[in-house]
Amino acid sequence: MGTVRVCNGVGMVGLFSGGGGEGSGVVMKIISWNVRGLGRAEKRKEVKNLVGEKGPSILCLQETKLEVCDEALCASLWGGTPHFFSYRPSVGASGGLLILWDASLVEVWSTESIEHAIIIHGQFVQSNDEFYLVNVYAPCDNGAKQLLWDRLTVILQRFFGKNVCICGDFNVVRYVEERRSLRVYSNVSDLEPFNKFIDENLLVDLPLCGRRFTWYKGDGSSMSRLNRFLLSEDWSLVSPGCTQVAHLRGLSDHCPLILSVNEDDWGPRPSRMLKC
Repeated sequence: MGTVRVCNGVGMVGLFSGGGGEGSGVVMKIISWNVRGLGRAEKRKEVKNLVGEKGPSILCLQETKLEVCDEALCASLWGGTPHFFSYRPSVGASGGLLILWDASLVEVWSTESIEHAIIIHGQFVQSNDEFYLVNVYAPCDNGAKQLLWDRLTVILQRFFGKNVCICGDFNVVRYVEERRSLRVYSNVSDLEPFNKFIDENLLVDLPLCGRRFTWYKGDGSSMSRLNRFLLSEDWSLVSPGCTQVAHLRGLSDHCPLILSVNEDDWGPRPSRMLKC
């Protein structure tokens, strides 16, 4: 069993059972989902069904609203094959992050927890590709968001030239078109710092498939693309076939996002002409 380091004294790592899988040829699959609380049995069952159906290598959850995530909770989310987990507790009923990963597919060497984010460092077992993954639940306050972008920028400078994936709920959109509301929205003060963070760190914002928005207000009056995967250029070069798909939101008002690479999907076959 590998050693997993927990930094800042605010995370926890454990090994227990669970898991499933779907799709031959899929060499990597990561699910990111703002679940809006894991206290209800119905919500935990919905997460478990998604894990069983999609068979992720890594599961990143935001807004758990739990101060403690133990093995019993994680077993209720994952199921039966060995895996590890790492979490950042909520502050009361606010926030909370959880990462779970399949121990047979992913080897994690260290974890680091900072305010509003968890970072894991490891490798995918099948490909031996080293990676850094950051699970983010950004605050709503613009000033607090800027502090998070600044801190993540410092961390990403340490990972320059590495395979990096940042996922989660960023609580901001990139463009006005990514937000729809009955009232006119003209404030762009939170858009520009987020775009600057993406551009300065050379992150790749993948096209969103499946649907246009990732968050929907209960009455349907507002919707936004708050959730996404951001990849480093090195990750994109190593895994050029990455796709990002938003699925039905279920009990949460956020849609689960799935990042995957299918080794069998090479696209259309190139045409050949033989000159004899």
